[in-house]
Amino acid sequence: MAGRPFGQGGQPGLLYGVVVFAIVGAASLGLFIFQLTKNKAAENRAQTAEHRLDQYVGRGAPPYYVDEATARRTNVVAVMAEDLAKVAQLVTGGDKDVGATVLAKSEQVLTDIGARKPGTIAKGDTLLAALTRLGDLYAQAQSTADALITEMKRLREDNASLTARLKTQADQFDAQVASLSTQLNQTQGDKSRAVEQKDAQLRDLQATLDVREQQLQKLKREGSTVSREKDLEITQLEAVIADLQGKIRAIKPETFDPNAILTSADGRIMRAIPGSRVVYINLGAKDKIKPGMGFEIFSRTRESGSDLRGKASVEVVTAMEETAECRVTRSSRQPILEGDIVVNIAYERNRRPKFVVRGDFDLDYDGVTDYNGVEQITSLIRQWGGQVVDTLDESVDFVVIGLPPTGPSAAPDERASAVVRDQAQQKDLERSRFRAEIERAQKMFIPVITQNQFLFLTGFAGETAVAQR
Repeated sequence: MAGRPFGQGGQPGLLYGVVVFAIVGAASLGLFIFQLTKNKAAENRAQTAEHRLDQYVGRGAPPYYVDEATARRTNVVAVMAEDLAKVAQLVTGGDKDVGATVLAKSEQVLTDIGARKPGTIAKGDTLLAALTRLGDLYAQAQSTADALITEMKRLREDNASLTARLKTQADQFDAQVASLSTQLNQTQGDKSRAVEQKDAQLRDLQATLDVREQQLQKLKREGSTVSREKDLEITQLEAVIADLQGKIRAIKPETFDPNAILTSADGRIMRAIPGSRVVYINLGAKDKIKPGMGFEIFSRTRESGSDLRGKASVEVVTAMEETAECRVTRSSRQPILEGDIVVNIAYERNRRPKFVVRGDFDLDYDGVTDYNGVEQITSLIRQWGGQVVDTLDESVDFVVIGLPPTGPSAAPDERASAVVRDQAQQKDLERSRFRAEIERAQKMFIPVITQNQFLFLTGFAGETAVAQR
């Protein structure tokens, strides 16, 4: 931004100059008028009494004029007239002006200054006092002007610095714009190439999809043919399955009768000494009999104290080649007789029966399910020669069930935490699977026996701890 030249358009420099000039002129005019008046009076008196003036030279005049008149070898009036001419020249610029003229011009200047700048000159000020005050004002104005000039120089320097910085930033901005423009052009080029590539890929993909569609239609037609053939094959297999199930029904009863197991004895009592706790059975090592195996003893006439409870329970102590020595672990009022049959559903001479174990078990009958109940049942079955499998199919001989999985049922209780709800849902799912397994086994005519039935048919006490014989 260009600055306005100093001293133009109402600037204080010109005003102060005019003021100073006016003060100097007014002072000079006042002195001139003052001296001119005196000179004029002296001249008039000199004309009438010139001869008298010589007599009174030095009387009543200031010592300065007396000394000057003596030194110049003239009179006091001449000296005063010369000084008056100088004052008039200084004040009004005319050495011929008389005192009245000088005085009038001086008063007029003072009046004009007071009118243009009120407060600058006080009423009654002399010309010298007015000049002094105007000089002080001029000095103040000059100081202010110098300060303004200094400030203006600083502002010009700041303006130049800002202009340079602005130019630098503008150059940087232009460079960045040029760089971004280049990048934009490059990006647009890359975009165009990418679009072209995508279009080519899309055309290739569409062609591939058309081929795949034709292949799919072909596969659908072939699949329909295969499906019809498979449906026919399934129908034939279902007929075979129905026929096999009919045969299974003829072999297996629709409902499980634990007493029916006893129609096929595993062995017999060879020797029993009345009053002795030792008996011998006709099963030995060749029959895979091992110490620790248990058997339930039934009479040949199937007479016992309960449906599944035999007259006694025995445990193998010593297994010989063809016989085994057993100790009686439980007995009733009925004596053990030679010829009584021995039974353990987990044992067969020529094969290993298959078992599926499901549920929770309370083997010590304390009202709390055992954390390792399944493991104990599994261990007993394997100890007696049976095998435990996980999958329920037609080859399974028995399903041993305990109590349904215990735990809270899922309920719409919003106050329960997510963990509790998940656990309850898991327990409900386990119970549903437990019931489904039982129903499936019954449909497959596989005997489902309870914990008590299993313990009774393996020679255990059944109503006390498993370890108790």
